[in-house]
Amino acid sequence: MIKIFRTIRQRMLKENRISRYFLYAIGEIVLVVIGILIALQINTWNEGRKRHAQERKILKELLTNLRMDSLDHAGNRDWSRDVAASARYVVDGLEARDPWQDTMSLHYGRLLIHGVATLNTSAYDNLKSVGFDLISNDSLRIALTSLYSLDITRLLKLEKEMLSDDQVQTIVPAVMKRVRINKPWWDSTPRNYGTLVDDLEFQTVIRWKMVTSDHIAGEYDIAKRKTAELMGMIERELAKQDNP
Repeated sequence: MIKIFRTIRQRMLKENRISRYFLYAIGEIVLVVIGILIALQINTWNEGRKRHAQERKILKELLTNLRMDSLDHAGNRDWSRDVAASARYVVDGLEARDPWQDTMSLHYGRLLIHGVATLNTSAYDNLKSVGFDLISNDSLRIALTSLYSLDITRLLKLEKEMLSDDQVQTIVPAVMKRVRINKPWWDSTPRNYGTLVDDLEFQTVIRWKMVTSDHIAGEYDIAKRKTAELMGMIERELAKQDNP
């Protein structure tokens, strides 16, 4: 098309038809501009399609990661609740001066259990490197960053503090000094049960184990609930994109 305009333009110049020449020159410019605009529009459309496909891919990966995290939160919550219940059982039994029974070994065995979150953050880390603005839904983007930067960060910080300060420095030494580990987590017996009845230091440590285990169980439950809420938002967003 441009070649045709060029031929016509040269003919106009030879025939000294200046007004017609300018008309065709303008037409040639307009044609070039339109071609550029069309090319830009096609490029923008292609980039939009690529970003949309990338967003869907990351959303699906996030959904997979969050499902695994939800199971991990549930497992740690249940473990922590069991530990809190066993710690309460041990303290109540000692305060009541109950005689030793073999069934107590399970509860003493649980005193050294400590939950540790095993999170799957590959999709979130990938999104962070790409840029959070890839997520087109503002509410979803805010909920996503809130879960990982606030809730999960708080949970991991609490875990670290409990593991380093409470578990390692206080609870483990107190328990290991007084309790024989037969089968880790399942079967432990006091070295001298009779002395534990009047051992206020041990009872205080186990009571603290009960309180902290119950507290972190609540944090795992919050993480599980917010993870479930985010999963629901992602599922709805994917469904909306499938049926715009």
